[in-house]
Amino acid sequence: MVLEKILLRIDELKEELDGLRPLREDRLNRLTQKLKLDWNYHSNSIEGNTLSMSETKSFILWGVTAKGKPFRDYLEMKGHNDALNKLYEVIDKDLKITENLIKEFHELVLVEPYADRVAEVNPGKWKTIPNFLYSPTGERIDFVPPEDVSRMMNELVNWLNNYLDPPKRKKKKYDLHPLLIAAGFHTQFIKIHPFGDGNGRMSRILTNLILMLCGYVPAVVKLDDRVAYYTAINSSSLNNPENLAIFLGKAVIESLEIAIKAAKGEPIEAEEDIDKELKLLEQKLLNKKITTPIKSTEHMLETVKKSAFPLFDELLLSLSKFDHLFESVSKIIYLDGQSGRYKPSEARKNEVVNSISKREANNMFLRYSFRNLKNVSSQVGIVINLKIDFQRGGYTISDNITNRESSYDYGQFISETEQKDWVKNIQKLTLEEVKTYIKD
Repeated sequence: MVLEKILLRIDELKEELDGLRPLREDRLNRLTQKLKLDWNYHSNSIEGNTLSMSETKSFILWGVTAKGKPFRDYLEMKGHNDALNKLYEVIDKDLKITENLIKEFHELVLVEPYADRVAEVNPGKWKTIPNFLYSPTGERIDFVPPEDVSRMMNELVNWLNNYLDPPKRKKKKYDLHPLLIAAGFHTQFIKIHPFGDGNGRMSRILTNLILMLCGYVPAVVKLDDRVAYYTAINSSSLNNPENLAIFLGKAVIESLEIAIKAAKGEPIEAEEDIDKELKLLEQKLLNKKITTPIKSTEHMLETVKKSAFPLFDELLLSLSKFDHLFESVSKIIYLDGQSGRYKPSEARKNEVVNSISKREANNMFLRYSFRNLKNVSSQVGIVINLKIDFQRGGYTISDNITNRESSYDYGQFISETEQKDWVKNIQKLTLEEVKTYIKD
């Protein structure tokens, strides 16, 4: 009875929303942004990500990172957001869900391979090591063994597509409400656990992809509801998904109500969410103490030696691989607009250090310039700037290729992992730009 009422309410709200389509562009953008931010925050938080809602919003919308948060948390959040962007592309193109598409989503979500004592994770690949987890009561829950994953995922995808696009001769057999299809798929995907990691995030992405391909809105599973969510999964199955369908249905109703408000131009931020944020901000202000180191010659020199020089050297090494493609290459370091030839040698580094010791600097950047591709008639110039800004309460690192910007306290330095990731992305985008000038 509960499920019937939920299905009826969902379809009533969907009909109301459909009557308001097409949504005005600014209202649609506002709705999409809210749903994506809520989805990014809650789905990652359920899996242990430590970014707050405001930190998630700052990072997703403006690329601003908070001090002291693990780099892995930002990597996961970016990967998840990239997967959501792809999901919306799939919706626009009305593509069919396939095993390859599922693997493509996983590759975006997990970003890079890694291994620990219990898992070996290769993005976009089915698991190769058995996986399991422990329930809150300490019971071990084992999932499908690796050798059965390919077969069972093939069966699950075929099951799904029979319901989404049933053969004409069997339409009645596969007549099932999209909420029940999504819930059945979700619980079976979790029971298979086909990947070494990321199965929870993937199950929510694919469940919402099913709903959205059927014309509905995403169900955002909230962090505060995770116990009820896990209970609903554990008490559901592919052929009996009622409990999970009830749970997801309530979330779909909430999203539909938000979508209708957005379509009418009404506010879509819940007042209780705003009140919570205001209380948190008030508490933070009451507890706030100024402990951030202030700009000084000592802090600038430490920043240059432990953040700027290692990052510059990594970038020089990476970009030097393009040198032979161009007629001329220039590598210059600037201090507050004053330049000097930069060579990755201890002597030149000492010159830079001495300059900063004599006066307070505001910024420092490495400019790596390529001019004129060989055997290309048109003039081609590519300029990469990697900049350090020394501010009162810390420093920022930014570049003009990826448009990435990260902030640090004095005494806090860019990690080797972050350094390599940053340079790798600059190198990748530089390669893409070079390729645009070289025709087959």
